[in-house]
Amino acid sequence: MSPEQPSSKIGKSVGEKLRAARITQHYTQSQLAAPDFSVSYISAIERGQIHPSLRALEILAARLGLSSTQLLPNKSQQEERTSAATALSEREEDEVELSLLDAHILIIQEDVTSAVTLLEHISTRRLKRSHQLQQRFLVGWAYYKAAKYQESEYVLSEAIQIAKELNAQYLHLRILHQLALTYAAMRNYAQALLAHQRCLNQLEESGLQDPFFVAQIYIQMGQHYTRLGDFEDALEVFHKALTITEEFTTSKSIQATYTNLCQYYASLKDTELATLYAYKSTQLRNLDMMKHLRSKLYHYLGHAIIQNDSTRLQAYLDQAWDTPGVKQDMLTQASLLSHRAAWHFMQDDLATAKKLALEALERAQPFADTLIMADTLIVLGRIGYASNKYDEGGKHFVSGLDMLERLESHEELANESVLYAQLLEEIGQEREAFTHIRRAYQSRLKMGK
Repeated sequence: MSPEQPSSKIGKSVGEKLRAARITQHYTQSQLAAPDFSVSYISAIERGQIHPSLRALEILAARLGLSSTQLLPNKSQQEERTSAATALSEREEDEVELSLLDAHILIIQEDVTSAVTLLEHISTRRLKRSHQLQQRFLVGWAYYKAAKYQESEYVLSEAIQIAKELNAQYLHLRILHQLALTYAAMRNYAQALLAHQRCLNQLEESGLQDPFFVAQIYIQMGQHYTRLGDFEDALEVFHKALTITEEFTTSKSIQATYTNLCQYYASLKDTELATLYAYKSTQLRNLDMMKHLRSKLYHYLGHAIIQNDSTRLQAYLDQAWDTPGVKQDMLTQASLLSHRAAWHFMQDDLATAKKLALEALERAQPFADTLIMADTLIVLGRIGYASNKYDEGGKHFVSGLDMLERLESHEELANESVLYAQLLEEIGQEREAFTHIRRAYQSRLKMGK
């Protein structure tokens, strides 16, 4: 079963009410859908195959002269669903938890279809409320990975209500984070910022010190601000994230933080999370994780500075190069060299730009596919075309675009594919240019744009 076909009593109830209201108002599915939705989306809701997002429900209800609550399931159905979640035997609980873990692993492995099929099967069982929460979170995450953003928004919003009811702090924060990513994928960056700010507020209220999670939130917020054109705020949150990551340059500092988190959850009698962080505190490879996070952050920060005020870039790069930890971090060095190459390219100093880009490529290669290496390849592609070395530049461009596709960086892939198509058109290769315009279009479709 595909990720877009969850069937439930709630879905059918919404669909039946929508269809009845549409027929009463003498609307066709096409008339109700335009201009925000497709006919197939309306049809799938009416057949109970998918849940509409809360935002979609409000839009559709307004068109029909109703309130969104009039399209929601009857209270008696919801109460019936809740009462069905009776206590499970210990063996059944173990089976459910194992299935949830399997689904989690499948999502990480990008096998989203199998994950959703398994999660749908779990939903047919009598679940404890805590298991319902985990199941809804994983379904929302799976929909996000499958680019079913409206469905993801609906399910994650539902999961947030359960998390509040259970006071499940850890999952509540992760669901909010995932919801923010979903909003960003829908290009609703204002809502994404709001959801991430709610994460920060909750962390502050709880007193929980999870610097790794906070750094990730700041990085995402920086990207939201950048896409909204608010570069000053983007720079501010990127610098906050840098301040956090620069504290974790050794495995010892990371281990100490995980130990503190373990003790925090142990004090709350949450043995599962305490155990999780106890294991993490022993994993020295987390140092590499922080290095990758820091290098990715320098990459985004450099892009934000270039877009806002390229004259500040050299000073930033010089300062960043002398930051403690960077001299031992080859991937971050690659990021800084790539940005320096881009700056020299903008100044038409192609020889220096190429030299720096090749140095960046050399440092990035041991890490296989990374956004930094893809960006470096594309910089080399631009240099090649500016130097009239079209074959050389084309090879670098294609390698960079292929890497962005493997990384599922669809927005960057779409933007750079359009740029490459323009360069191809300028040298009379219209057929090849069309291929990359189509690639950009397909990338935007995957983003739901």
